Amino acid sequence: MSSTNENGYDSRSNATETKDRSAGVQVSSEGILKDAYDTKGGDVKRPSQKIQDLEELRSYQLNKRREFEQHLNKNRLNYGQWLRYARWEIDMNHDFARARSIFERALEVDVEHIPFWTHYVQFELTHRNINHARNLLDRGVTVLPMRSKLWFLYVQTEETLNNYENVRTIFERWLAWKPSELAWDAYISFELRYDEYENCRNIYRRYVNEFHSGKTWLQWIYFETKEVPLSNQSVPRIRRIFELCVDTLLHDPTTRNDPELAEIFDSWAAWEASTKEYERAHAIYRELLNNENISKLFSREQRLKFQEKYTTFEKIHGNKENIEESIVMSRKMRYEAELAHNPNDYDTWWKYIKIFENDQNEGLVRIKFHEAFNYKPSDNFKSIAWRRYVFLYIKCALWEEFTCRNIEGARETWIKCLSVIPHAKFSFAKIWFGLAQFEIRNDEDSGLTKARKVLGKSIGQSCVQRPKIKIFKNYISLEKTLGEWKRVRMLYEKWLETILTTQTDEKAIPILLEYIEFEREQDNEERCEALYKLGLQLYDIQQTRSKFYPVETVWKSLVEFYKEEFKYSEARDLLDDLAKKYEDPNIWISLAIFESSIPTPEQFAQFQLTDEDIELEITETHRENSRDIYKRACQFFKDLGQDEEREIILRAWKRYEMLQGTKETQEEVEQKMPRIVEQDSADGKSERKVTYVFPEDEKAAQEQQDKQKISISKFMANAQQWVASQK
Repeated sequence: MSSTNENGYDSRSNATETKDRSAGVQVSSEGILKDAYDTKGGDVKRPSQKIQDLEELRSYQLNKRREFEQHLNKNRLNYGQWLRYARWEIDMNHDFARARSIFERALEVDVEHIPFWTHYVQFELTHRNINHARNLLDRGVTVLPMRSKLWFLYVQTEETLNNYENVRTIFERWLAWKPSELAWDAYISFELRYDEYENCRNIYRRYVNEFHSGKTWLQWIYFETKEVPLSNQSVPRIRRIFELCVDTLLHDPTTRNDPELAEIFDSWAAWEASTKEYERAHAIYRELLNNENISKLFSREQRLKFQEKYTTFEKIHGNKENIEESIVMSRKMRYEAELAHNPNDYDTWWKYIKIFENDQNEGLVRIKFHEAFNYKPSDNFKSIAWRRYVFLYIKCALWEEFTCRNIEGARETWIKCLSVIPHAKFSFAKIWFGLAQFEIRNDEDSGLTKARKVLGKSIGQSCVQRPKIKIFKNYISLEKTLGEWKRVRMLYEKWLETILTTQTDEKAIPILLEYIEFEREQDNEERCEALYKLGLQLYDIQQTRSKFYPVETVWKSLVEFYKEEFKYSEARDLLDDLAKKYEDPNIWISLAIFESSIPTPEQFAQFQLTDEDIELEITETHRENSRDIYKRACQFFKDLGQDEEREIILRAWKRYEMLQGTKETQEEVEQKMPRIVEQDSADGKSERKVTYVFPEDEKAAQEQQDKQKISISKFMANAQQWVASQK
């Protein structure tokens, strides 16, 4: 028996069906959600409500207002709800009083919320309640005078209503509150729309007093040059504005560095050129570039642009003199840019200062010199930069002395230059000697004494590491000019002493020979000879030997000195002693040549009898003397066992015989020449051994062997005789 409910629904069959379905299909959450979505009904719509009578209307309005009020009670800062409430009162009920009340209540919540004010005003204007809107705007700008939105809306409303006087009144009220530039710009734009140019000028006069910046002045200039129609009064009026603008900005410390100042000057010069007032434009550019108080207000890039425009202007409108001036100014600006990039470029400093020298502005030239002196080179050695740097000091000192006649200034420049040079590392002789010459020129009484002190100080400070050649040369030259021979000798001796006592690779021979030459000029032969011998003695000392190398220079010069003084015996003895002392084949060769280069006693006597130059003729006596030297040299090195030096002597002898000898003497020397024998080293790796085999040594060895054989033969014969006698 089946069971059914009141509706005829069979619960058992449904349960069985559900059970069977669930047994065949697995239920998932995704399926449940899908079924729910498929069976979802459409949007729920509120049923339309029709108001049949006044009572229903009142009821509807009450419910709606209660709904709005409830929302506002929950959140009074929901500004959108206030606006919807007021809009509903207007659109649905046409109840302006209630709408205004809602707006007023909203303003009480936040009187500074500008959108409330603007919607409130738009509401009044939309419904043509002009006086209400005007009163509301007046109230708004009174309550919130610093909110530009309300002022703009106020003036826009009055201008739309063509109440221009009211607009001006509103702007004046607004300006009394010292608003931003936007208010002034809007006021000027309003007057400009109706071609009220004089009113615009009056506003600009007040505008630049309130905001005295370059931007404001540029707006006024643009207005006068571009917006206002030209008239006979335009040019003087615009020029007065430019002059007033520049004077105001330059005299006010707060606007001297105004970024628009460069554009103002540029516009002024361009405007003067457009009115064909070329002299005025030239004067503006010249003042802009030459006046230090003005030019320093601009950046380097701005000054370069000014200079380029000035050069272009002068090429078009200038005369020859102005064109040259613009070119010079252009070069000056270029040099300034280069020095800003590299202040240690002393060549550029030189050319830069030269421009100011040509202008004959002593004060400015002196300033530029001292600016250059501030950039000392950082090198710790005598570099090109240091050389260029000290030349600036020299130029400044000479300029002070000869151009400015500023003797004290020149002296201070020389002394300052010496103070910046690191004399312990390097020095400049030209600076020391320049100061010494300066003292001699400008002090007749004690200038020489001061100069000597300067040069003496230079030796003490600059010759610590090594002697400064130019300092000694200049000092000696000065004393020679004055004829102070004792001081010259003292300086030469100090020079030699400095070389010998300092750790330097400089040689003493050139100074010694120069000293000797000085003594020869004084005809002091004894001192010359003593100095030569001193040099040879110092060479023999181990500590000073390196300073007098090569010593050949000294003894060769001494030999020439003896020859010029006809002291042939002394020269011969010198060479002979040196040859034996140093065991040098070159000295023996020099001695042999010397014997052929001096006159014989007969020739010397003949030379003394005549004043004419007689050519020396080499006689047989010369040849025999030279051959004797070569023979002595060969025997000398033979006794020492120095075969290589002996071979050098023989080759020199052979050359001599080729020039001065006969065939017999040449063959005699040729027979003495050794035979060179090369032998491999024992290890086969080192250099091959060279042996000289001399024919006369072989002959002597053979004779010795023969003598030994004869002695042995005689001994054997005597032995045999003795044996025979015993039998």
